[in-house]
Amino acid sequence: MNIHASVNQEGFESTPDTDDCAEPRSGLSGLAVGTLACAVEILAILATSITTDLIYHSTVYGTWGRQLDATAVGLFIALIVTLPFIFRGDYRLHALIEGARRPKDVFLTWNYAFISLVVLCFLTKTTTIYSRGWLILFYLTGLMVLPMVTSFTSYAVRQAIRQGRVGRRRLMLIGEDEPIRAFMRQINGSGTSVSITSCVNIDNCISGDQDLAATLTQAIRTARERAIEDVIILVDWTRIELVDRISERFIELPVAVQLAAPAPMARLLRSRSMHYGRAATFALSNPPLQPYQALLKRSLDVVVAGLALILLLPVFAIIALTIKRDSPGPVFFRQHRRGYNHKEFLIWKFRTMTALDDGDTVVQAQRNDSRVTRIGRYLRKLNLDELPQLINVLLGDMSLVGPRPHAVAHDRHFEERIQRYGQRLNVKPGITGWAQVNGFRGLTETENDMKNRVVHDLYYIENWSIAFDVYILVRTVISPRAYRNAF
Repeated sequence: MNIHASVNQEGFESTPDTDDCAEPRSGLSGLAVGTLACAVEILAILATSITTDLIYHSTVYGTWGRQLDATAVGLFIALIVTLPFIFRGDYRLHALIEGARRPKDVFLTWNYAFISLVVLCFLTKTTTIYSRGWLILFYLTGLMVLPMVTSFTSYAVRQAIRQGRVGRRRLMLIGEDEPIRAFMRQINGSGTSVSITSCVNIDNCISGDQDLAATLTQAIRTARERAIEDVIILVDWTRIELVDRISERFIELPVAVQLAAPAPMARLLRSRSMHYGRAATFALSNPPLQPYQALLKRSLDVVVAGLALILLLPVFAIIALTIKRDSPGPVFFRQHRRGYNHKEFLIWKFRTMTALDDGDTVVQAQRNDSRVTRIGRYLRKLNLDELPQLINVLLGDMSLVGPRPHAVAHDRHFEERIQRYGQRLNVKPGITGWAQVNGFRGLTETENDMKNRVVHDLYYIENWSIAFDVYILVRTVISPRAYRNAF
């Protein structure tokens, strides 16, 4: 029998070359930490409501505002915001550590809360009670405050775990030596939400039924003594009888018994099954957008692009006139780009350079590029040169949001060097995108520059939603990063 632990006086052997099998530190429970994190967010939203009410009314009307109403609204918004996160498990310890909540989740929930407030006020005929100016200020301020509170909470929990102030979930690993060591390496570190309290190596007793039975009996006794919460079985999946025997014994305990997945199987377990008649398959990949999602995204594109083109016609005329007066050449620049499923199309842009490259060699604009015209520098800096791509959106070549399309020559260059580069165009390219609002735009001087862009593009594809599109559009207008590297 070989049960690894750090307490040798109990008769257990220490795991060589590692100290991960140790008693967990005492401290706050995961439930207490999650409750505290939820309370912090509620208080932050309430404080934002009261503070913005005070600032708005004291500035505009010279009064203290309506603090009771602000408190009621703040509590209502806090309830609507936190309830979905509670049901999703966002306040569980591992979710807080890993930052499972994404910016688009916060944006979507915050908007849902305010829509709920508007609907409630309409149904109760109380829309005239609350100041619209204050509500707008509360809404905009909360959009900045809530993500900051989320980030701070995640950071504070990680620090508390490192300092031993939070009790981590107790794990027992049971299985063969090498899988145990590999598993420990994967979750090693004081910043995790779990503590490997005991390790049971069954390498030397698998062949003998009595030895294995004795090992499992001792492991169950240890699990009870140390209040183990999860038992992880680490053996070859093909040894079904062994897995069954171990799991059957540990069913005696009020714990979660789990079978660790080898790396090749992890992706399979995240997929879903499909059925064709009586045949069943696992979906290893799916189209990025289901038909109804593609229709929803296309509807947003057509409505917004159509309205934008109508409203911006005077701006188009002014820019066109300025370009013609600034330098000789056409108003618009057309260039072949790759679109959805690598189908080529001609992109529309306002001309900002004296060069009109479109072929096997396309030189990207650089800082202080002499080819950029005087008006072109301003158009590029303000992203106004991209506005004609609204035409491409209406034609169906592009979307408002998606991976930015590159010149065909650049696509051919990078697709041979960067893994999954071609996957960027499994959706329509966009006027703006997740990479652009995070500052990854413009000149790609190194291969790593393009890799960073690809990583963000793939994240967008894998996490698409209408709310994410709206969030990116808003950030395109207001975020300084969206204007970075505009040469």
